[in-house]
Amino acid sequence: MAMAQHRREGRWARRSQLRGITTLRRVRNCGTPLDPDGGVTLAVTTNTDGSRSAGYSGLASCGSVWACPQCAAKIATRRADELSKVMRAVDEAGGSAFLLTLTMRHARGDRLGLSKEERARLRCLEENRSLYEAANANHWDFDEREAEAEAIEEQTLRHARGCWDVLSDAWARVTSGGVWQADQKLFGGLLGWARVVEVTDGDNGWHVHIHALLCFGEQVSAELVAASVGARMFTRWRAALERKGFDASEEHGWDLRRVQLGDGDLADYFTKIAHEVTGSHRKEGRRAGGRTPMQLLADAVDTSEESALARWWEWEQASEGRRQLTWSIGARDLRKLAGLGAEPMDEDIASEDLDADLRLGLTMDTWDALERGELGAELMRIAELGGIPAAKAWLTIRGLAWTHETERPPLGKMP
Repeated sequence: MAMAQHRREGRWARRSQLRGITTLRRVRNCGTPLDPDGGVTLAVTTNTDGSRSAGYSGLASCGSVWACPQCAAKIATRRADELSKVMRAVDEAGGSAFLLTLTMRHARGDRLGLSKEERARLRCLEENRSLYEAANANHWDFDEREAEAEAIEEQTLRHARGCWDVLSDAWARVTSGGVWQADQKLFGGLLGWARVVEVTDGDNGWHVHIHALLCFGEQVSAELVAASVGARMFTRWRAALERKGFDASEEHGWDLRRVQLGDGDLADYFTKIAHEVTGSHRKEGRRAGGRTPMQLLADAVDTSEESALARWWEWEQASEGRRQLTWSIGARDLRKLAGLGAEPMDEDIASEDLDADLRLGLTMDTWDALERGELGAELMRIAELGGIPAAKAWLTIRGLAWTHETERPPLGKMP
């Protein structure tokens, strides 16, 4: 409990520092009151083991898994739970699961990727080009100068695409085609896949790679899957990269191994994200592959070095709007197999309030004081240790006011 509270305090501190350097308005507003007139509420609930959990309602959330320490940890915790249920469902179905990692060669000068706005503009230009081509084929009137200008703009954006953009194209190629259709029928049939994108920043630039959970209906060895399905997936991966001017090493470009629940699977990966999203900024904790995004954030806010800030801003712009976790759909829907239902968006998970037993309304003056003193996380810790009475005593000592206290009515009774 104490360790979890310590990690949370670190996330709150990092988010506060992030507001001063972020280029993303949504991230800048994360953790600020949604309605100044409505105030902020401290919520406390008692867990089944007798411990307490605390949180706030009435605060904005950005839902960024890439840039925001607080939202990233909250979303990762949910995703870890979902993937744990998937792993259990695969095990109960008598199946087996494998973690496939696909990487690409990269250099310091490689761009990470187009911004959210650039990606949207490129899609628009591609659609317009199709319309111009149709108009030309049918001898319809269209503005040829505008079409030529847009063709130049489209080509410029295509040349500016980076590692992440190419990775997305390559994965689409990996999971398409006749060979892939045939491979999905092997080993009792592919139950489905879940794909995660991971990025680190090292001496050789942005290291963008994929971790894919592949689940089959039968018990089968990693050696057999690697020699067949895995090898063919890597062949398509490398061919797709080469068409875009990139490459992947036969020796180091891929890896496939069998995984069990909690044994290096994607659920375990997300659990580590939730725990290390701020703690991993320590230099001695860096991975061999380079800095994680949160380590990059730590360097940017702790040193204010121009190179670290520029790198962080490039990260923010390229990562905005991209999905971290994607699932196979249709007949091979892992979420359906595990009874998870429709996938909630990252933003929806981040905005969920604690289902509380007790709530304490805080005045805006009180919240402003908590923000200035960076005491929001400390008040939650006090509430978890001693409940609402301890929180009120802590506020009173500091001359901070609250507006009201409410209690959830017993089950079956209306307020």
